[in-house]
Amino acid sequence: MKTDYKPKDYNALSPYLITNNAQKLVDLLKTIFGAKELRRFDRENGIIAHIELELDDSILMISNSTENYPANTTMLHIYVPDVFKTFDLAIKSGCEIIEKPVNKEGDPDTRGSFYDFAGNYWAVSTQTN
Repeated sequence: MKTDYKPKDYNALSPYLITNNAQKLVDLLKTIFGAKELRRFDRENGIIAHIELELDDSILMISNSTENYPANTTMLHIYVPDVFKTFDLAIKSGCEIIEKPVNKEGDPDTRGSFYDFAGNYWAVSTQTN
């Protein structure tokens, strides 16, 4: 299968977040998820025009909002090796608790959720059953 239509190791679909403080969100995602910067393009004033972060096997794209591209929020779900550790890092980093990690009957995942400072809803899970 031909794969040179996209960057090596990228998924075909990548979420794209537009936020009022892209650098703050990048720093938060590095702290919580160990995100790694892959590509970055800044405007002349140093504000992020476009950045690509690797979170485990996925790519998340982010840019700073502009007059033509206002900030938006979304819900994202990510599997992590240790849902409790990740959740604790998020809360210690200033995220707002939606639901502490719990394993509900019939669900093979232990999952928790939180809002980041920009209002994005993050569900974090570890498959435990």
